[in-house]
Amino acid sequence: MSPTADVPMGREGGGYTSTTAPGKVFSTRAELADHYKSDWHRYNLKRREANLAPLKEEDFRARLEAALAMRKEREERDKRGGRGHLKKGKDHRVKKGG
Repeated sequence: MSPTADVPMGREGGGYTSTTAPGKVFSTRAELADHYKSDWHRYNLKRREANLAPLKEEDFRARLEAALAMRKEREERDKRGGRGHLKKGKDHRVKKGG
């Protein structure tokens, strides 16, 4: 078994690696410990549970930015109450009877 086999933590060429950080080599144990506290690490753990491949950091960041943008858009839409497209001052309620 090679020293860089698929294990939670290993040393590779003077650095530390993690299966939840594909392609990343951490210089110190402190950097690795910080990674274990990150959203990227937790996200890849959840992907592992679902039998999905881990994401590289740049792919995770792109997904995170997209999710945050969608959340902001949804919150702004909710703040308008879904009536942002209607003209102000007009009564747009449905009239009963006829």
